[in-house]
Amino acid sequence: MASLLSLLCGYAQAEDPGRFHLKIGFSSKAFVNVPRDDIKIAVQVLSQKVAKKTIGSAESRVYDTTAEIEKDLKIKKLDIVALTPEEFIQLKAHAPLEPVMVTVAWKSHEVELLLLGRKESGFKRVAELKNRSIALPSESSQYSSMYRTWVENLVMKEGAASPDRFFSALQETRNASQAVMSVFFRKADVCVVSSHTFEVTSELNPQIARELKVIASISRLSGGVITIRRDLSEERKQRIIQALQTLHEDQDGKQMFVLFQLSRLAPYRPEYLKETEALYEEQRSLRARMVRR
Repeated sequence: MASLLSLLCGYAQAEDPGRFHLKIGFSSKAFVNVPRDDIKIAVQVLSQKVAKKTIGSAESRVYDTTAEIEKDLKIKKLDIVALTPEEFIQLKAHAPLEPVMVTVAWKSHEVELLLLGRKESGFKRVAELKNRSIALPSESSQYSSMYRTWVENLVMKEGAASPDRFFSALQETRNASQAVMSVFFRKADVCVVSSHTFEVTSELNPQIARELKVIASISRLSGGVITIRRDLSEERKQRIIQALQTLHEDQDGKQMFVLFQLSRLAPYRPEYLKETEALYEEQRSLRARMVRR
């Protein structure tokens, strides 16, 4: 994500008759199974390419906490930042940021999550999964926060305080496709993955689609949000947005999108985050209810 933003700034700078220096930030949680050292190398390489074709400049930083992001936005040490939906929801009421783009993975900006089990198991409802095992992609996987939040919501609705008090075992897999295979090979009773992961693994092995079924699902979630500092000039905002919209057309941009498992970026609309915000609001409400019990 950081490399993508560095590239877009170079694109915007090239069209500016003066110096167009931007301070770019990106959440470390916005990356998908990309080692931090590899991220740094990618940023350095792209920065060199950008410098060759622009009279402007850009600097970038990886942020590990929303507190650091909020601080730098407020003191104007940050112009653009790539966030996970959860981070954006946490920051939007306190930090001067404006959402301008959302990430598009494969065909759509929308993300659908599925709770999968084997057809032969006969599972039809979440309540029937009590004391069964579940496979979840690792916390460094794409959509990790949403996976865990949704699972927590599902079990709290069944009266359990947390997933580890509902399931007999929580199995963490290296990635989402391995979570599917854990259920397929009967190493776990159920798993949570995106519908895209289920589609791709089923295309590679059609037997998966024949033997696994959807027990529950949640759709219209968002994958990632690109925001800019609210008090940037309107002209600069529009230049940034224009660059973001065409970033996937550039060869370097395409390479970075592949690296971070994205297709392109799409203009933000408030309704794009409606279901994601509802997911986290439901989590807060259910947790409060569990505390009162």
